[in-house]
Amino acid sequence: AAHGVGSVSMRAIQSAAGLSVGSLQYHFKTEAELVAAVMERRLSPMIERHEKELEAVASKVDPSSEEVIGALIRPLVELLVSDRDRGHRYLTLMHRLQLGHHTEQVFLTRWPEFAKTTQSLLEQVLPHVAEPTLALRFDLAWETMLGSLARASDLSPSELDNHVSELIDYLSGALAAPQTSKRPSRAGKQSAPTGPASGK
Repeated sequence: AAHGVGSVSMRAIQSAAGLSVGSLQYHFKTEAELVAAVMERRLSPMIERHEKELEAVASKVDPSSEEVIGALIRPLVELLVSDRDRGHRYLTLMHRLQLGHHTEQVFLTRWPEFAKTTQSLLEQVLPHVAEPTLALRFDLAWETMLGSLARASDLSPSELDNHVSELIDYLSGALAAPQTSKRPSRAGKQSAPTGPASGK
């Protein structure tokens, strides 16, 4: 991951792992298959935590964008606090996979309910944002979340708490910002959000 996922060949991975020629290709025909296997091994326990947090938010009568972002951030912060080195490696890997556009298909294929729940909640709390815009904003928010937390691994507990609070405010505000493009919104179908960034 130090060189960027897209710039590392299967042969280089094979050499670094001390594997014989062709053994990696025997198990993984393509780099995409290898990335998917790495993600599944690393992500499965984390996705379970994300899903529990999102279920708790979904059970509320009037959830906010801050609560949705908080549900996505908390499991990542818990990992970072429990093991700074492991958490840093995980967040750095996921950030680089996200930057290389390696993650979307794996999420949709392996964890469709997680993707569906996240999308549904975002549409509920941000009805004034058109779906294509919301999808792009969330992609940028997830990328920012992973990168920001990966760089926060050396912070003290109090500094990390402050960092997370600011990150939640920043990302929820970015998601809820007024839409200036000409894409149609869903505001006519649902009530507007009531978070601090909604202009209410």
